[in-house]
Amino acid sequence: MNYEYYKIFYYVGKHKNITRAAVELYSSQPAVTRAIQNLETELGCRLFVRTKNGVEFTHEGQTLFDYVRIAHSQILKGEEEINQSINAESGTIYIGTTVTALHSFLFDVLDDFHLKHPNVKFKINTGSNNATIEKLKNGIVDVAFVSTPCNTSKTLNTVNVKDFNDILIAGNNFAQLKNKTLKLDDLKNHPFVSLRHSLQLRQFIDDFFAANEISVTPDIEADSADLLIPMISHNFGLGFVPQGMAEDAISRGEVFRIPLEKEMPKRYIRMITDFHHPQTNASREFSKAILMSLKIKLPPALI
Repeated sequence: MNYEYYKIFYYVGKHKNITRAAVELYSSQPAVTRAIQNLETELGCRLFVRTKNGVEFTHEGQTLFDYVRIAHSQILKGEEEINQSINAESGTIYIGTTVTALHSFLFDVLDDFHLKHPNVKFKINTGSNNATIEKLKNGIVDVAFVSTPCNTSKTLNTVNVKDFNDILIAGNNFAQLKNKTLKLDDLKNHPFVSLRHSLQLRQFIDDFFAANEISVTPDIEADSADLLIPMISHNFGLGFVPQGMAEDAISRGEVFRIPLEKEMPKRYIRMITDFHHPQTNASREFSKAILMSLKIKLPPALI
């Protein structure tokens, strides 16, 4: 196995362009082309097809790239950690998080940890619950923060670190609703903003409505929780958002909270770690600091 071929393959796949890959590799275009051809010969299949703008993956090429991308990320993490001091006062922590967890918990934690460890760097990757957990399992991030409801493997270390509420808010065009307490059934009389069906928060809201024997069809659906407040503040409709995400917009007067006779059930921010992958000293210290501040028993891997 020639690992240099896989390195070249990664950069060609990253750029979808042999010339740009050669520039980043400080190599020549013919040398990169030969390396790809040699790798294709070794594997017995085509990895790329040429297009007018560069190259595109074949099915086999895309499959291989999905694995090589993860390996490349792990190597970069290892190199960066080695280049840092071996103690927990430096290094880099790779964090995966949902937007909800970021606003409802993680920002405050990062602020506190950064004050105590100013030389530690953070690389934060946001995404859905499932995507964030998958990055953790693949070793792309060191620690993940998601919000319930979510499905996690029993092989992962999962801890609830904060509870929070989703609240109903509206923009100022709905000022007639200020200082009023609504029944859930009243929501059918107003435009409603929510997430699309495939997202777990949407399922949580739909289940809440179903348990209370009402049906509310959104007028607008968003792909991400961080789009909800802008759409609600622009008066597209009422909507449920995590309270921590709404507080700034409420304080600025862009939206206001509408009390309900029956509020949504509590949800939780979960911290998830996977000790099957190497942990940097900084990431272990970060996870340990969070658990100790909450007086949660440390798992053996952090003691």
